[in-house]
Amino acid sequence: MSWAHILSLSRVVAGPVIAALILAPPGDNFLIAAIAFFVASITDLLDRKLARYSQQVSPLGVFLDTTSDKVLVSLVLVALSVASLAPAWIPILIIGREFLISGLRSFAASYDRIISAHMWGKGKTALTMAGIILLLLAANGRAGGFLSHIGSPTLWQHAVTVCVLILSAAALLTIVSGIRYVVDAWPLLQSHAD
Repeated sequence: MSWAHILSLSRVVAGPVIAALILAPPGDNFLIAAIAFFVASITDLLDRKLARYSQQVSPLGVFLDTTSDKVLVSLVLVALSVASLAPAWIPILIIGREFLISGLRSFAASYDRIISAHMWGKGKTALTMAGIILLLLAANGRAGGFLSHIGSPTLWQHAVTVCVLILSAAALLTIVSGIRYVVDAWPLLQSHAD
């Protein structure tokens, strides 16, 4: 197993740990979760570079990379919703879209076709990850954690609201990117409809 594979698997392990931190009693666990999520997000960039640098890009590596990202983000979004930090419709849309795209890609692969990632999907991922990190930092300040000394409770409450808006924008971008994938897959779906 290569270092790129190990980094991908680390995100699978990080997902439940970060979710547990979010669901623990409010406080500095939000700050620890933000740092852990940031580090996990960095491994996403590192494993791709390592795989390309060592010329070890493999089907297993691609599978681990995409699956670990989905596990990490899905678990954290659900935890944010359960902890009442984000509305439930955000993880519902984002996770539902992931199932749809995975299904479309599997269908296309069964006919030796590839549905490539688009700029919209990459933008959605970046916005979602940034929104999660910022929301966890704002939640730490609002809950009286380490960051609460920087600003007032009102400031942190407003920061939480802004971060939820960022995640809402990511969810709406999820719809746009999902539609784009369906449009790309439509000719294939239509040609194989019974």
